[in-house]
Amino acid sequence: MAGLWEITPLAANWEKILLTYLHDPPDKALAIRGHVDRARRYAVIVVGEEESRRLEEAATTADPLASAVERLPMPTAGREGERAVAPKNSQLRIFHPLSAASKHLDVPPLDDALTQAEQQQLQAIVGGLPANEYRIRLLAIWRCWPEALATNVHPCFALLPADTRTPDHTIWHHADTAAAFRAALDASGGEALLAFALGPVQRFIEAARTVRDLWSGSMILSWLAFQAMKPILEDLGPTALIYPSLRGIPLVDLWLHNTQGLHGQVSLPPTELRMTPSLPHRFLALVPWGKDGTAAQKLAKRCRQAADDAVKKLADAVRAVLQQPLGNACQGWDKRWDAQINNYFNVATAVLPLGGSAQTIDQTLARLLTGKASFGEAFPNAAAVRQLARAIPKGEQPGYDQEHAGRWQHQVELAQRSLAAHRTVRPVPPNPPVQTGGRFPQKCTLLGTFEQMGPDELGASRQFWNALSASEPGLSVEGVRLWPGEGLCAIGLVKRFAAPAFLKKELELATDDLRFPDTWTVAAADWLRQAGIDWRRDWRKPWNGNWLYWSRPDENPEDADSCPAELWKIIASAKKEHGQPPVYYAILKLDGDELGGWLRGEKSPPVREVMHPELVAYYENLHQQAGLDAKRPVGPALHAAISTALANFALHIVPQVVAEHGGTVIYSGGDDTLALLPLSTALDCAHELQAAYKADWYEKDGRTYLLMGSLATLSGGLVLVHAKDDLRLALQDARRAEEQAKDASRDALAITVRRRSGEHTTAICPWGFVPVVTKWKQAFLAGASDRWAYHLYAGRHTLAALPREAIQAEIRRQLGRAEKPILPPDALVADFEAFTNAKVASGSRPRFASVGEALGHFLTLCHTASFMARGGRE
Repeated sequence: MAGLWEITPLAANWEKILLTYLHDPPDKALAIRGHVDRARRYAVIVVGEEESRRLEEAATTADPLASAVERLPMPTAGREGERAVAPKNSQLRIFHPLSAASKHLDVPPLDDALTQAEQQQLQAIVGGLPANEYRIRLLAIWRCWPEALATNVHPCFALLPADTRTPDHTIWHHADTAAAFRAALDASGGEALLAFALGPVQRFIEAARTVRDLWSGSMILSWLAFQAMKPILEDLGPTALIYPSLRGIPLVDLWLHNTQGLHGQVSLPPTELRMTPSLPHRFLALVPWGKDGTAAQKLAKRCRQAADDAVKKLADAVRAVLQQPLGNACQGWDKRWDAQINNYFNVATAVLPLGGSAQTIDQTLARLLTGKASFGEAFPNAAAVRQLARAIPKGEQPGYDQEHAGRWQHQVELAQRSLAAHRTVRPVPPNPPVQTGGRFPQKCTLLGTFEQMGPDELGASRQFWNALSASEPGLSVEGVRLWPGEGLCAIGLVKRFAAPAFLKKELELATDDLRFPDTWTVAAADWLRQAGIDWRRDWRKPWNGNWLYWSRPDENPEDADSCPAELWKIIASAKKEHGQPPVYYAILKLDGDELGGWLRGEKSPPVREVMHPELVAYYENLHQQAGLDAKRPVGPALHAAISTALANFALHIVPQVVAEHGGTVIYSGGDDTLALLPLSTALDCAHELQAAYKADWYEKDGRTYLLMGSLATLSGGLVLVHAKDDLRLALQDARRAEEQAKDASRDALAITVRRRSGEHTTAICPWGFVPVVTKWKQAFLAGASDRWAYHLYAGRHTLAALPREAIQAEIRRQLGRAEKPILPPDALVADFEAFTNAKVASGSRPRFASVGEALGHFLTLCHTASFMARGGRE
């Protein structure tokens, strides 16, 4: 019975969930009057005439719940609509949910032509789907209708608000939230939050010898996270996921296309998107609580089991591919396999009930999160917003409770704290038994935490791995191989061979899709473009970036096979024309700042900035300045908006920008990005990505995409590394650089140079100063002398103790002595002054504590610009 309890799915009422999703028409904001009738007409297309009559009944509880937790307190519209907000001059005013930036959205007139176009798009989506398969119809409409309306009817449908009086979230966010509440209410006991996290993350990704290892680690984590959320998708639908936003995620589209009967509605994602790891390692869902929490606990257990099963499925696929070659070399080579696979990844879940009396919930949140006795004392900001509801005259109050402000965001915070506590308690993996006189082999050369597979005895183990890493016959799976000196554990082998053994089929990729540039090729990417050498297209097999740097075609057989004669001639000719290719490349790691603060509402704009001016005036007449000045509380729709903005950045911005700069995306999901770039384009790419992250909206192919907005900030680490350096150490430096940028008041890029000479330097560069560093680099490329940069850098410690005027005089003196003074001395002094006076993102204080501290970073950046201009040649 216990086993049956673990796997029995929840019995969701898909008809009610679908009707709830359809309860508001997409065009509601264009005309509130008549919107119920329009919703019914659209529902008839989806569920038929008879079932459409239950539209309002299905959403009776879920819609008010969704509205209450999403929207600000509002009066009724009034008998004549005097307190409603309608389009004016064919425009609706909307606000960015995070920056509060205002946008006048062009909208069409609501006429028969528009509603018929909406119906036609809906009919095209559900036509051909089984009539009574409400779950399949929900999946199709959820995924396709928003995009179809915005693409084929009018662009405004991507951004039409759910509430024109608080127009900072879309009708689609409200539909998702209402459907999520409807699904969660199907079991007794009310709703609950389910939080999930998978690990380890950085340690697993950074254990990489090659670029393929890096990508493989990222894709494995993204795929495992998706497998873990599938029980929720299958039981409750994608609307149950509050974070991350799933609409348009390649793994989700692949699932819909291949396994949910929607191959005619959902296209196979493009190859480059299928290869982009875009799901973070954690998620948050709205689920049923059930009697005494049994439904939520059961679902959490199924998510954990799904992750464990996925790990085993992946590992078994790799083991099957390796069984013959490794088994022939050593019988029992995998005797430690199961123990290592079962004890590496850790998954954690936490569930939190949302039901109960409002007073009890508020008191519990206040006590657990702040130690205070009352909600108002613990959360004065939310209390001020609730006062708006109480200030509305009785004759203008709606028929439902509006004093929900702050409750959702603090419940989410409590769920995340609970999850963090769960993650601190990790089981200790059992030590494998050792027979008397037995031995343990050496540790894995990739991860270092587990023992190598194969023989125990040192000599036999070395012979085993040497044979497998030999160029002939050696171990090779579709071109993926072991390297001399390597000896891998089960996790290391899974990571190395996951692409050809499992991910290729799972992601519907071709063998050539899984060819990744080595670090030498990344370093030379811009040089190869200039030379007209396309290693992917023209030299499909073989290719090795080492050839670009050899003095003869068979220079180092240990690193690579001999270069083909035809290619060698082309490389030699390109060197004569373009010089030697660069030997340094860049690792770019980006991370959004204070995302937790956004999700908790700590960084939200004031209520008055996201409320329509007509309603601001209404509350000012009621003398409610405190509520208007309070921060806008965060509900599930705003959480979804943040998640949507991050997904748009990860899927519609990062891959395109990185590709345009000749780089390779390793992962792009949530607020994290990791990419490899040639030295020549790294600064421009980083700056372009930062600018896009801070944009309010992004226009692409006639569509408008929500982004994080002008108040959001991004920190990054950029490491300039030699192609021969240990990739693992370079990745650790990239993570450290990103952390240094965050420690330096965030909103900055920390640039680390890992010189082969042994000197490693790091400088903090505010994002606004990146173009200045690029200007210096261009001047050096144009022939400006860089001796002054070295002289100033060498004397930086002495200069730091001098007055500002003396520092300026020395800068002028050194540039005045330069052989080719392309950089005017006064211009560099002005750059120094601007750098010294840089402020943190809030503008509240200087970024650097002293002129001396600023000088150290400034001169290191000058030195770095010279290094980059020379392509890293020292």
